Amino acid sequence: MADYTSQATVKEYLGIPSGTTSEDDAIDAAIDAAEAEINQYTGRTFVVPSSATAKVFSPVDNVLVETDDIAQLTGLVVKTDASGDGTFDTTWTSSDYQVEPLNSLAKGRAAFNLRAVGDYLFPVYGDGLASVEITAKWGWPAVPNAVKQAALMYSSRLYGRKASPMGVIGVGDFGPVRISRSDPDIAHLLMDYRRPGIA
Repeated sequence: MADYTSQATVKEYLGIPSGTTSEDDAIDAAIDAAEAEINQYTGRTFVVPSSATAKVFSPVDNVLVETDDIAQLTGLVVKTDASGDGTFDTTWTSSDYQVEPLNSLAKGRAAFNLRAVGDYLFPVYGDGLASVEITAKWGWPAVPNAVKQAALMYSSRLYGRKASPMGVIGVGDFGPVRISRSDPDIAHLLMDYRRPGIA
């Protein structure tokens, strides 16, 4: 995966010479696991998209649809199924909807709501039919520095577990020294990037 950090960055952080290849597989596995956990913890992915793709959604109500993260407005197309036949035949103009949270894209953060503010309302069907099709660049405008740091720290932490498979990193004056189950610094770095509603 290596979307948020790199093998070379983790090696440097751990003090492993760049020419050493014997630990590459273990480092790559740690990076993959760390990034997957970050995505699960935050409820989103911070990958920067290269192209726009279409996804369908069921609106919350006639004026609001919650979407996946939208990385930018370029390529954003909103269509609705006005008759409930699975055909998205009504194309909205940019003045028909408002991207929310307000100013999120200007702050370098993703948007994840669309609000109807113009000539149309989002169709809501009792059977939960997806009535909104959105074509967008899904993801994040850029990987935030806090996410990069969390990925680096978490990857290094997971890699270090090979020396402490039972969670014990040594024996001190008072017995075994164990690795804590969670790292508050990593959690703090990611706290502001958790998607609303993630428990």
